[in-house]
Amino acid sequence: MHNLPLPYLLRTVRLLQSCHCLLGARMPSLLRNYSSRSGLLLFPKIKPWPPASIPIRFLNQDISISTEANNPLSVHSTSSSSDQDEYSLKSDLSPSLEGEKAKVQSTSMGPPKKLSYVEVLEAFSSDSHSQHDLYCCIMDLWRSLTNEKKMKLSDKQLISEHPNFHNLCYGVMKSAPSMSNRFLVCSLYVFVSLKVNQKTRLIQTLLNICQQRLSTLRVEEISILAKCLKMMESDKNVDILNSGLCLLIELKCEAMKDVTAIQNMMRIAPAHLRRNFEEKALQMVDKFTVSQCHNMFSVLAGINLHSESLLDFCSHKLIDCLDELSCKRIISLTGCCSKLLYFNEKLLSAIGENIKNNIYMWDMWQISLVLTSMAFLRFRYVPLLDYFADKIMQESESLTTSYLVKTAKIYSMLNHLPEGKEDKFLNTLNKALDLHMDSMNKKELLRTFYNLCILGLVSSSINKFLEDQSLPGILDNIEKSYLSHIKLCMLLESGSSPYSIQDLEKIEANHSHSVFMCHTFLKNHFKDPTLYQENMQFPSSYFIDFVLTLDKEQRKLIPTGDVQTVEGSQDITRIAVLCCTPNAFTLGSLHPVGKLALKMRHLKSLGFTVVAVPVNQLLMLTEAKKVEFLRENIFNGTSSNQNSVLVNEVKQIAHHET
Repeated sequence: MHNLPLPYLLRTVRLLQSCHCLLGARMPSLLRNYSSRSGLLLFPKIKPWPPASIPIRFLNQDISISTEANNPLSVHSTSSSSDQDEYSLKSDLSPSLEGEKAKVQSTSMGPPKKLSYVEVLEAFSSDSHSQHDLYCCIMDLWRSLTNEKKMKLSDKQLISEHPNFHNLCYGVMKSAPSMSNRFLVCSLYVFVSLKVNQKTRLIQTLLNICQQRLSTLRVEEISILAKCLKMMESDKNVDILNSGLCLLIELKCEAMKDVTAIQNMMRIAPAHLRRNFEEKALQMVDKFTVSQCHNMFSVLAGINLHSESLLDFCSHKLIDCLDELSCKRIISLTGCCSKLLYFNEKLLSAIGENIKNNIYMWDMWQISLVLTSMAFLRFRYVPLLDYFADKIMQESESLTTSYLVKTAKIYSMLNHLPEGKEDKFLNTLNKALDLHMDSMNKKELLRTFYNLCILGLVSSSINKFLEDQSLPGILDNIEKSYLSHIKLCMLLESGSSPYSIQDLEKIEANHSHSVFMCHTFLKNHFKDPTLYQENMQFPSSYFIDFVLTLDKEQRKLIPTGDVQTVEGSQDITRIAVLCCTPNAFTLGSLHPVGKLALKMRHLKSLGFTVVAVPVNQLLMLTEAKKVEFLRENIFNGTSSNQNSVLVNEVKQIAHHET
């Protein structure tokens, strides 16, 4: 064949593809940079004819196209790529249009413009829109949808009912085969987020093309596609794409050498593949930057994967580089620790120290967020707590309801009051409560009263609150227990005790394995069963593991059977031994928190000397250390020094084990 007819033949095909004829629509797209073997290049500046207003008819074919076939939102479930050709035009873009598309791609990553949904669609002209307008509209919608965590239903309805929305859908469906991968997955994300029926031709077209291009997707595009599929219901195309995506993610895991890419893939990886990425990340920990260490906390919190090894390594690096993190990132870091239940005392201490040294950079609301996360982890950083309490007392007149509720919760969870300023701090909270009481809902008010009771403050407004007859009907079981504790506080802290030692009764109790082992050790230590009472409880009130009777003068335990003979003696004291799990104390100490703090205070008001035994820590000690701890706490009384000795001993054991 002569060389000259070939370029003209290809030029004719291109012109047919650029018009609206059925023959041109069915012609497969050809590579634009094709060259013949003879070296004759195609003419690069061939300009296609403008689209004809009336389709050209070839070979007596019917030129009528049904309305349903042109409707991108018509429900038509399809799973084969051959059906797709009937309603999508596989037309190549002209060179000038490709340049325009490349320009959009290069500028799409620039600073996003804050446009409303209506403004975005108004900018998309239904009469004379170009490919550039189509891409800009999709990317603006994608940015808006990804920046907003929760879109209002009214906004979605406003978009779907906009006159230009149907034209946008048809334009995307028509141009889908020629779109880049990024615009393809962004388009799918937009329409899925807007709750377009996934059985429509539009969604099925996008899904089919995603299947065809799955192996060419980059990590960012895979991430967007994975988010889309999570929002969609199961059907044939979605399931096939999900299966292919899982295989693709697994294959990419082996070849990945970039830390950021691994972290991005961890966010979207299926549950059964997350451990693979964890192992891959552990192999690359030496390459982690400070920012990537922080981001690892965010990734693990997002997928709820508690990887102790990764967290420990990242913590070790972050402790020395906290000055490189902004306030927002430090807040995020403590939030991730609380979500993952990552109890790292060294990291939290370093965060508290960093905030204290740079306190001028921190606002009150930022400190409150950090303290809330620390309180959830039971970490009591005294300097920061005292500073925040001082600020609360200084700004007592402008204390808002949210600050009041948050402050009461933080300080009650940690059972902390600023040293030397306890009364002033509690009075500040009490005055704020009286001021805002009418504007607070009943459940919020109940929790605040309960938190203040833990701190030892029975508010003067509580009687008015308890007079509400509708209160018991709106409370759940936990809130009803709060209410009973509040009423008990009013009785015990007013001096009128509702119980006496004679009211104690033995009950059957089911203990955890660690508590059962602790009970076994204590019984073996006391030896004589007459020297203790086990599993005792006040009626509908506090439970006590062991009740002992101690003769302080002779420093020995005496039988508890004959209560009346020892009741009046001043040398006789009752000891309540409480076997406590780790969540009853602050992190790294034996400072009681929450209900344990309230229980210990009330038992003391009932005449008991309280000994709180940290079960998990006690079981880690040698037999000699266990006996020493009990002897010091029972016969000499509890003290913070003795408690700290036990904690230090346990820390040394843990250090040697690691």
